Amino acid sequence: MIAAHAGARPLLAQLPIYERLPDGFRNALPDSRRADPGQLEREVRIASRSAIVTALLASVDSVLLVLNAERQIVALSSGAATIAGVTEPRGRRPGEALGCVNAQSSAGCGASPACQTCGALGAILAARRSQRPTEAECLLRSVSEGGTAFEFTVRAAPITMEDVEFIVFTLRDISAEKRREALEQVFFHDVLNTVMGLRGWTTRLSSPSCDLQRAAERLDVLGGQLEREIRDHRDLVEAEKGTLAVASEPVKCSELLRELEGSFASHSAARDRRLAVEVSPADLELKTDRALLRRVLVNMVRNAFEAIAPGGAVHVRAAVESSGRAAAAEGVRFTVHNDGEIPADVQHRIFVRSFSTKGGRGRGLGTYGMKLLGERHLGGEVSFSSSAEAGTTFSIRLPRAAPRADGDSRSAAAKLRQ
Repeated sequence: MIAAHAGARPLLAQLPIYERLPDGFRNALPDSRRADPGQLEREVRIASRSAIVTALLASVDSVLLVLNAERQIVALSSGAATIAGVTEPRGRRPGEALGCVNAQSSAGCGASPACQTCGALGAILAARRSQRPTEAECLLRSVSEGGTAFEFTVRAAPITMEDVEFIVFTLRDISAEKRREALEQVFFHDVLNTVMGLRGWTTRLSSPSCDLQRAAERLDVLGGQLEREIRDHRDLVEAEKGTLAVASEPVKCSELLRELEGSFASHSAARDRRLAVEVSPADLELKTDRALLRRVLVNMVRNAFEAIAPGGAVHVRAAVESSGRAAAAEGVRFTVHNDGEIPADVQHRIFVRSFSTKGGRGRGLGTYGMKLLGERHLGGEVSFSSSAEAGTTFSIRLPRAAPRADGDSRSAAAKLRQ
C-alpha cells in the first residue's frame, strides 16, 4: 500500500490538484547518475507489490509511469507498454522511452542543453523539490517519422512506497487540440490581413480620384493571394493528416523565385524591407511540387522579414549542390538568409510544433510547417544555422528528380494518439 510522504496528503487525494510550472522556466540539468541494477530491481518489486499502483496502472487511459529518484521507469500503464517501440521501458527515462530527439546522446534523457526548457523534466524536478504535484506542457519531437511532433500535458506527483520516494508521472496527448488551435489562428490571421487589403481597395473605388486601373490590378493580386492562403491552409491540414497528394512537375527555379517576389510585393511583413533573389545557374530546374515548395519558401522568407529591422534585406538563393556521390544524387538547395541571430536557448526548439518565439495563441506553425512539408512530403532536408557573426540561414535541399511518394506510415509513437 502507498504511504503518504511526510507533510503531503494521501496519493489519491492529491493527484487531481496540481501546481502549474511557471512559463519561461529554466531547469538546472539534474544528476545523470542511474540506479544500479540491484537497486532498480528492488524498486520495480516495490511498485509491483502495491495494490493501488497496480489498479492505477490498469485503469488509466493516459500514459502513466512510476519513476524512481533517478527518473527511471519502474512501472507503467498498459497503454504505455509500447511507447515508441521500446520493448522494455523499465530502467529507461521518459524521454528515452518516448524517442525524444534530445535523449539520443550517451547520457540520455535530461542531459542535453535542450532539456533545460523541457516541461516534462521541469515538472518532475519541481514535484520532487516542492513535494507537491506539478503540471506542465511538454513539446516533444520524436526521432521517428523524420521528427514527428507531439504536445503533452504532463503531471508529476511525489509518493512514497515502503520508505522509498517515487514520482507518479502521467502524459496526456493534446496534439490534436494544439494543432487545431494553431491551424485556425494562423489561417484567420493571414486571411484577415488579406481581406483588410481587399476592403481598403474596394473603398478606394468610391473615390473620384481613384486610379481604376491600379485598383483593378491590386484587387486581382489580393484576390489571388487570398485563394493561395486558403489552398495553403488546406494543404497544411491534409499534410498533418497524411492525406496530402503531391503533384510533381518540372519547376524552373527562376520562375518560382519571381513568384516568391510577387507574394511579398505588398505583404505587411516586407514593408520597408528588401528581398534580394539569386539563381545559379539561371536555367536551373528541378522536379517537385511547385505549390508546396513555394509554401515552404514563403514561410522561410516571412520569418526572415519578421526577424530584421526596417531597412534590412532578406537574401534568397537557389543553387546546384552535389553530394559528391553519383550524379543522380545531385540536388538543389534554396537558402533564405537574414542578419539576425536566433538565441541559443531557442534554436533547439525551432522545428517543434506550437513553439514560437513571438508568443500568442496559435503561433509556431511556420518552422514546423517547413519541416512537415519539406521533408515528409517533398522528400527534402530542411535545416538552419544561426550565429551573431553569420546571421541566420534557413535552407531546404531537394533532389533534382522528384522522390518516390511513400505511404502514410505511422511511427509506433503515434499509438499515443489512439
